[in-house]
Amino acid sequence: MRFSAQIRAAVLLLGILLTACSAATPTMLLPTSTAKPASPPPQPTLPLTATPQPNRLILCTREPAAVNPFAPSQAGDDLLALFYEPAAERVNYQWEARLLARIPSFANGDALTQTAQAPPGGRYTDASGALLSNDSDAPLTLPQLSVTFTLSRELRWSDGEPLTAKDALLGYHLAQEPEARGPWRELAKRTARFEAVDEYTLRWVGVPGYLSPEYPGFLFPPQPAHRWQNQGLTEVLAERTPPGTGPFTVTSWTPGKGARLLPNPHYSGPQPRLEEIIIRFPQLALSAWPDLLSSGDCDLILPDPAREITRQQWSTLLAEGEALLWANPGPDPTFLRLDFNVSPADEHVTPLAEELVRRALAYCIDRGGLAAAQPDLALLPAESFLPPSHPAFAGSDLRHAHALGQDMLAAAGWRDEDGDGIRESHDVDGLPNGEPLSLTLTLAPQYIVPAAHIAADLEACGIGIHPRPTEAQELYRAAPSSPLFGRTFELALYGWWADVPQVCGAWLSDRIPTAENTWLGENFSGYASEEYDAACQRALEAVEAEEQYIALREAQQLLAQELPTLFLTWRPFWFAARTEIQGLRPDESNRPAIWNIEEVKIGSRE
Repeated sequence: MRFSAQIRAAVLLLGILLTACSAATPTMLLPTSTAKPASPPPQPTLPLTATPQPNRLILCTREPAAVNPFAPSQAGDDLLALFYEPAAERVNYQWEARLLARIPSFANGDALTQTAQAPPGGRYTDASGALLSNDSDAPLTLPQLSVTFTLSRELRWSDGEPLTAKDALLGYHLAQEPEARGPWRELAKRTARFEAVDEYTLRWVGVPGYLSPEYPGFLFPPQPAHRWQNQGLTEVLAERTPPGTGPFTVTSWTPGKGARLLPNPHYSGPQPRLEEIIIRFPQLALSAWPDLLSSGDCDLILPDPAREITRQQWSTLLAEGEALLWANPGPDPTFLRLDFNVSPADEHVTPLAEELVRRALAYCIDRGGLAAAQPDLALLPAESFLPPSHPAFAGSDLRHAHALGQDMLAAAGWRDEDGDGIRESHDVDGLPNGEPLSLTLTLAPQYIVPAAHIAADLEACGIGIHPRPTEAQELYRAAPSSPLFGRTFELALYGWWADVPQVCGAWLSDRIPTAENTWLGENFSGYASEEYDAACQRALEAVEAEEQYIALREAQQLLAQELPTLFLTWRPFWFAARTEIQGLRPDESNRPAIWNIEEVKIGSRE
């Protein structure tokens, strides 16, 4: 689930470390879509040193502090998916009913909007989902979303007790407790009412102004009221063997060591193919984890810690066909971006204000080469603020074309006539003749490798580049002293989170940091376009997914045309498994790596 830009803002401004890596090899799976593979992965020819049990899967991960919807973490979410199934689940960006009789929609009448008032002092949200208080003396009239959820009848918890509306009401109560974290806590803040209509029907009503096409997933996670009715979230989080709704049930959990799960006899979906799951929490250095696959101590290593282990550490197993990696942009995709300051805060003339110059620089930068510049990761070239598998992806016609970039620079009046290797201005509006095309590249110190690659590409096109490493504390401070917020940079290299649809807000004209708004806002390039503002605003206000996708495609196309930002690479999300493990289907729209554990089985090498 994803909510407002305000929820993510603190994370966004930390910047996300993105460095380059090598292209995929035949032994690494790099899915570009979440669709089920047409055929199983290639079988290696070399035997492993240990033979797995036919119906027992051994999962290895770090031990999470909690395994609960209201205390999310990657390790916790991955383990939760084994024994807890949500009411509705995203698969390939489409909602599928799990505990629900049907997915609510406007078409079937389970979702509707009506007008409502936020009285003085009352809560409401803006289009981005930011929660606000009506500080005026008059009520605000805004749209209000209402969603009705119908639970399937005869659902049971893994201990045999019935699952009813009171369990979802308990989930809403727990989401409001001070210890709760994550998207359910944020949804509770944006909920005006959540009530039971009858034993199997519930109705969610949002605060005025809060609209989102994510509404099919707004049923608060049912929690076993027969077990936890009189307990607070602190006690709930401490329990390690709770009743569940998923394919398996936790029969034992030993802190620091591991857990055991067996099939849930009351599971409402297809029965799992595995007879047992063993979870292990190896207390080892990261460098030792790949050996757990070849030794047979682990069949599958989950993303935490797999994604912290470099590809170089996996290289031996990959080369010998003893392991497979699944790598894609992930459920919370992050990308590396290069911003052009098209409108500096001090309004001085900049060559980057010219779209032809920005396009020339984009053609000069080899994004494919950037993704292959460091062999320890699996970065994927980026084309927009959405990954290629997203249904709203619009793509870009930009490709590396060094000669074309140089021709464009010459056409814009930038030529190297003095032979020093740096182009200078010739009849460029607002600049004296002979002004060198020399730009400062602002970056946090951890981006040195991709910055060096970018600088080499631009210098080959006759552009002088001066790296300006800047500590994160200074770079991301909302103050005029920050190169980003103060908009004093020329080129800026940093990471960003593709939180849909809020990601489009990073180029809204009302989010340009200025003295008037006390340097708040994430549109650091100073890009301003009424057409773009309208497209992004439609995406933020949409309550139907397809309407949002159409608006997001238009927004991407406008950015691709006007280029205030060049999108460089996606950071991969990965996990590793022995080649006998079959049925894994990582899904970029679904956070747990093994959301479909009931389909997983252990095959043979025949």
